[in-house]
Amino acid sequence: MLAAAEACGGKLEDALAPACAVELMHTYSLVHDDLPCMDDDDLRRGRPTSHKVYGEGMAVLIGDALLTEAFAILARTPETKRYGIREMLVEFADCGGSKKLIGGQVLDLEGEGKDLTKRELVRIHENKTAALLMTSLRLGGMTANATPRQMEGLSEFGYNLGLAFQVVDDILDVTQSTEVLGKTAGKDEAVDKATYPSILGLEKSKKEAARLTKKALDALGVFGRKGMKLEEIAHYLLDREF
Repeated sequence: MLAAAEACGGKLEDALAPACAVELMHTYSLVHDDLPCMDDDDLRRGRPTSHKVYGEGMAVLIGDALLTEAFAILARTPETKRYGIREMLVEFADCGGSKKLIGGQVLDLEGEGKDLTKRELVRIHENKTAALLMTSLRLGGMTANATPRQMEGLSEFGYNLGLAFQVVDDILDVTQSTEVLGKTAGKDEAVDKATYPSILGLEKSKKEAARLTKKALDALGVFGRKGMKLEEIAHYLLDREF
């Protein structure tokens, strides 16, 4: 988000409130995602997950509190000529609601144990990972009073980068250890969840990640040299090992 604001000529301090809000939404989604009734994972970022430390009930409340606080923090964002608090709150709520994150998680849960097509898998992740990344970028642009053309570039970049991120995540799940990942390796296969490697194979998945990253990078043309930090982020996410 901060890199998006900078690419659009904005001030980093104006993007701090929505950046914190998105990270709260992100963290809430991980706390709930790890619950036994969801993905049932005991490890996150190399440490026991919230429900393992504090219990399931408290983990649910932690997630609820994080998401609620996120809206309060976002509401403190300075307005610009093109974008007021209303537009930012609607953008944020759409991302976290049934159209995106929640809807994607529903599709994810319903897809376990089923032979999904690539298109069905993409639909899950364009409503989860891609939606969160795209919203981060778009909110960053809003704080910088981005033009419609700049917002279009940020949206295209975020969509493709989000999907590329998920492809790489799926690859790492089958190629790295639990110690390196900081979360349980091989978890997707253990619960019979559809992933890019399970549908495309490992080598084609790597090519897909590279293809999506290139599409993301192509969308940054509108920013010129101001988009260099976004470029660096895209390359980092493609080459990461955890």
